[in-house]
Amino acid sequence: MKANIKQGQSFGRIPVADGWHLAEIQDGVDYMRTKDGNVYQNDNGSKAWKITAKVVESSNPDSVGGFIGITVFEERGQDKMATILDAAGLWKIICDKFPDDISVFDKRIMDGVKQKLPGRTLMVQSKEDKNGFANAEAFADRKTYNAEIAHGTTKHEAAATPAAGAGASSAALAESKPSDSWD
Repeated sequence: MKANIKQGQSFGRIPVADGWHLAEIQDGVDYMRTKDGNVYQNDNGSKAWKITAKVVESSNPDSVGGFIGITVFEERGQDKMATILDAAGLWKIICDKFPDDISVFDKRIMDGVKQKLPGRTLMVQSKEDKNGFANAEAFADRKTYNAEIAHGTTKHEAAATPAAGAGASSAALAESKPSDSWD
C-alpha cells in the first residue's frame, strides 16, 4: 500500500494564521445561500456575497493552501467590495466601463465580477473567528502592501472612487493574470 498512517492529524481544512497573506480568489463568487438554497439575507433584508480566497503565499508557511472567507453585505458593503475589486486590479476597469453613479452591486457589474474576479490575487488580512475559520478583515494590492502596509509607513485605506483608486489599480493590473477587459 502506498499510504502513510497519520493518526491524530486533521485531513480537513488547513488553518490560516491571523495576519496578511497573498491570496487567490476562487471560482464561485456569488450570493451566500441558505441550507435550502435560497439567497441569504440578514435581519435587515440585506443580501450577502460570498467570496473565497486561497492563501498562495504567507509568512506562515502552514497557512498556504488554506482558505479565507470573505462576506460582503450589499447594505453598507459598497466600500468593502470596491476595495476588494481595487486590490484585485478591477476597479479602474469597472469605473471606465460604468462611469455613471451606480451601485457596485448593480447586476451588470456583479455578473462581470463573477467571471473576472476568480484567479486574481490580492493581499488579504485575516483573523480567526470564534469557530476557527479565517475571515477577511482588510485588503490591499501587492504593491501597496509592500510599499506601505508591510513597513507600517501609513495606514492605507483604498478610496472607492476612480481617481483615488486608479494608482493602486494600475499597479495591480500589471501583475494580474486574467483578462483585463470587461467585455
